Amino acid sequence: MVNHPSIRTGIDIIGTDCLSARVSTVDSAPKILSVARFAGTEMTHALQSETGAVVLSIPDESVIFKNVSLPQNSTDHREKLAQFELKRMLLEKPEEFCCDIIQTDQPARLLAIVARKEQLEQIWKSVYPAEGNGIHPEGFLARSIALGRGFLQFCTNDTDRLVCLADFACDRVSLCFVLGKSIMAPASFDRSQYDLESDLSLARIAAELKTIINFKLSELADRGINITLAKLIICGGQLSELKKLMVASRLKVPTEEPFFNRDMLDSPVIESESSLPNYLVSLGLTVE
Repeated sequence: MVNHPSIRTGIDIIGTDCLSARVSTVDSAPKILSVARFAGTEMTHALQSETGAVVLSIPDESVIFKNVSLPQNSTDHREKLAQFELKRMLLEKPEEFCCDIIQTDQPARLLAIVARKEQLEQIWKSVYPAEGNGIHPEGFLARSIALGRGFLQFCTNDTDRLVCLADFACDRVSLCFVLGKSIMAPASFDRSQYDLESDLSLARIAAELKTIINFKLSELADRGINITLAKLIICGGQLSELKKLMVASRLKVPTEEPFFNRDMLDSPVIESESSLPNYLVSLGLTVE
């Protein structure tokens, strides 16, 4: 199999289905080639002809997020320092975990994402149970972080103030707080207990969102960032326009869908542009 590193595929696992996005990175100019929804077995067949890098999503409830603070004057080997500090925090054997380090808006503050290797292997086998053909994922990424990366890479943003992204694709709602060009904080909550057809449940979802938003604003204030929320951006396909308005009215904050940069859309994708908000996590998985 010939490998084409200029093509990256993000696979967001939603129950028994997979939301796939293929992106070309030729000349460092991302272009969305295709998006598609597959049943698990269909995704297995599609991967057999895949020629680029593959990255999979991890459910937010399956990872641990850790804030890692480094000395202000540390400039070299920052990731190694962060890995060292992280291993000191883990109560179990470090070799049982995989770790990814993300730079935040502050040079001395990093965000570590920790997942069990066993869990990652189970996720890959759920998508591609076949063995022996040399196909391996390049990596994994928490849904909330992929949500933020997809927004920052492929969407337009008309504000420099804080934005909350909320993806309602599955029973656990993934959240990501973005300020300017930086991911500020991930979050998530379980919405399986709420009936989306019930006005009372929508009110409770709005209350849960408000609690998380206020908590994150307080965390930012503790870091010296005093700011208000500019808007809530909802994607994922489970909330109708009316339901989004009902949630927004209770939060008292402008709510909208993500707007995609059309210069990044390949011709076939433009025809299905209205479905792109459902694939924001998948697209974020393709961002290096």
